[in-house]
Parts: sequence; structure tokens; C-alpha cells
Amino acid sequence: MKVNSDYFQIITGKITELEVIDTDLSHFGGGSFASLPLLGQLALGNSAEAASQVGMASGQQEAADYLNSVQYFRCKLGEFTVHGIFCRAFFRNGDKVEVVVEPLEDGSYYAYALRRPIDHRLWLYPWAMKGTKASNKASLKFAGSISLGTYILNIICIAICISFANLRNGNELFYFIIACIGAFIIDGLIFLILFYSDKGMLGGGSKDADKIFATLGYPKPKTVNMEQEFMEMFFNNKSMNEPNFYIDVNTDEFKRKDPPGVKWVAFYREAPPIPDYITVIHTEKTNNNKNKRKK
Repeated sequence: MKVNSDYFQIITGKITELEVIDTDLSHFGGGSFASLPLLGQLALGNSAEAASQVGMASGQQEAADYLNSVQYFRCKLGEFTVHGIFCRAFFRNGDKVEVVVEPLEDGSYYAYALRRPIDHRLWLYPWAMKGTKASNKASLKFAGSISLGTYILNIICIAICISFANLRNGNELFYFIIACIGAFIIDGLIFLILFYSDKGMLGGGSKDADKIFATLGYPKPKTVNMEQEFMEMFFNNKSMNEPNFYIDVNTDEFKRKDPPGVKWVAFYREAPPIPDYITVIHTEKTNNNKNKRKK
């Protein structure tokens, strides 16, 4: 049975027996992956439901396009089978990782995030780069900047039109105010369309992301923005040439070239401590290898 809670679990250890499959609908038609979240919907032929789960318009073509952008992977961490989907699963056998997982009914674990501490890489479930509040903030900024610029331009155009209309009945101010109110209403509608369109395109803010970041110990998981974290790490803070940079840039893992088309894979500066109420399975330890989340 799945564990329903506000948190996932974590398995740590070294990757072995890694398999990576480029996904398309033909891989899931036989129902072999029906137990997996999201992909199970496709295996059962319910592409509309699967597409809606990932924040896309419903339809077979949209679902197929989504699957063509991700990879299915399966590996072992100790004796445990872990599998899931990331945009590009370019980690390797032998990598030491921490995987955010959910137990499945067949005894395996479904991965929602994979963290490789040596080079501070973080693979995330599709559309899980931002918490819900961070996603709303980004959409608000996007829609607000465009609608505000449009409103200012409309006001300028209204003022010019009234000045050239050669009105002499003393109602110029009245016409200007009415026109401004109309422009405000129209721009308000534009703002709402842009805001919700942007949210829809980005998955509407990911509740999975909230749960992932809460499991990893971020104190405010809904506000986490891994795209901003990348900018802070490489552009707005320390130089990679400094000896106290966040990671060792000379490791083989960091020097590996990313494959083309990578999405939803982030760098992080510092990893917060994993809370003691999270279930953590350490596969490289033989005794007391499981820390249960407090009830």
C-alpha cells in the first residue's frame, strides 16, 4: 500500500543495475508500468487524464509529446528497486545519491527527485522546479509586467486621441476617465488570461514540488525556486574559481556534459538537513538502516 502523508520517503545509496528507456506510447500499451503514477494512466489508455496530471491540454498527441520529452529509468539502491521518469536520466551506475521516493504496492519505489551530493545536482519530477507559491509569484510577475505596460500604452493612446479629437464641449476629462476605466477592465482581463495561461503552461505550480522540498528539509517548501537557485549559484554569488565555492568543480560528475534537451534538472547551493521525522533508508548501512518518521 502507498503511504499517504505530507512527505515522501528517502532512500540513500549507490546506483546499480541502471536501465534508461526513451519513453513513447508504445512502451506503455501493454500495461507493464500500470502501477506507476501518471504513466499508469497511459498504460490504461487514459491519455487525457495523464495529460491533465502534468498540466497539459488533454489529448493523445499532447500526451505523446510529453512522453517523448522524458525518460523512464529503473535501478537498484541496495536491495530496493527504484524507478520513475525524469526529463533526462543521465546519472550513472556507481553514483551515490539520495532519492525522494514513494513506496508502491509491488514493493518497489517511485522516484520524485534524485539528489547527487558530490556535484549538487538535483533531478526533479516534471514541472516540479518551483513550489506553488514560487510558481504563482513567477506567473504574477510575467502577467503583471505585460498588462501594466499595455495599460500605460493604452492611456497614452487615449490621451493622444482625445487631444486630436478637437472636443470643445468641456467633457474631455469625462471621456478620458471613461476610456481609462474601459482600458483598465480590458487590461485586467488580459492579466487574468496571461496569469492562468502561464500557470497552466508550467503545470499550475506543483504540489508534488511542495512535497518534494518538504521531504528534503527546505523550511519553506512552497517558496522554493530551483531556477532562481541556479542563478544564485553561478551568477549572483561566488565565483567557480573561488576555493570556497559550493562544490568541487574538478570532479568527474561535474565535468560530465549534459545531454541535449535537459529540463527539470537543477543545481543547488546548500542542502538543508533532512528532518528527523522523514523515513530515510540507508542502503549502505547494515544495522539500524531505517529511520521512521514520527507519527
